[in-house]
Amino acid sequence: MASMLATISTEANLDAAWLRVRENEGCRGADGVSLHRYQAALAGNLRKLGKSLENGAYHPFPLMRFAIPKRNGTGKRFLSVPTVRDRVAQAAVFLVTRETFEAEFEDVSHAYRQGLGVRSAVRDIKAWRDKGYRFAVDADIDNYFDNVPHDILLGKLRKLFDDERLIRLFEKWIRAEIYDGKKIWVLDKGIPQGSVVSPYLANLVLDILDETLLGFKMKLVRYADDFLILCKTEAEAQDAIELTDMLLDDLHLNLNSMKTKIVSFDQGFKFLGAIFLYDGIYLPFPKSRKKNARPKLPTPLNLQRYLELRNV
Repeated sequence: MASMLATISTEANLDAAWLRVRENEGCRGADGVSLHRYQAALAGNLRKLGKSLENGAYHPFPLMRFAIPKRNGTGKRFLSVPTVRDRVAQAAVFLVTRETFEAEFEDVSHAYRQGLGVRSAVRDIKAWRDKGYRFAVDADIDNYFDNVPHDILLGKLRKLFDDERLIRLFEKWIRAEIYDGKKIWVLDKGIPQGSVVSPYLANLVLDILDETLLGFKMKLVRYADDFLILCKTEAEAQDAIELTDMLLDDLHLNLNSMKTKIVSFDQGFKFLGAIFLYDGIYLPFPKSRKKNARPKLPTPLNLQRYLELRNV
């Protein structure tokens, strides 16, 4: 039986991974290599990548960090984007491992999953409302993506996969080097937003929260780090906040006390862009994607500069 890395490194899987990366478009990475340039020598690039993945010689280039405007227009957020080569490597791993991840996730998790999304989350909220759950905890985790604990994430990965070489590969992407044009540093916590595998890794840590809340018979609907706990009374909702706060503390995460609140269908609230009021649900019109001004990317990082910054 072929090892998982051997399957990941097959020509067919790497071809499929490349098509996924090309379809998603995206900018160059820290090495300065664009999609067009990578495609110009595609066969050789994929063959070299496959060999390095299978024999353990693969090591990712630093992620390129840059700012983009937030969708709501309030400030900026930072993306940390892998090189095209590393995006192909991550997509190759994703294609082979996604069924294992999916089997681990609970039905209450709706983000970053095929066939699920905002509408399936809204459908589940409606179902609990119609069963008499008229209150909810509208929970917000404080800077979740920046605070994901690496040790807990890697521990969860080891329970899913018994291939230590695959775990080491994930660890290289989790404990990533970041380059912002001036310096290089290593993440000691958090998941970089912009990587192919980041959404699944983000869901994996919060799957611990899902399982525990469901074990306490809580009625949960989660979309990434935004979630509702549906309750029949305001007192139950208050208890749910206290329980969630305790569980997140075990994960070295915190509720955002300014944004976490008890809401009700009778008073109305907004969640995932949808408005819930009494027995009505008002979904937002789909927004056409506006092309933002092209962000200013850091200067490409050559090998000499990389070694210089690593040794600073």
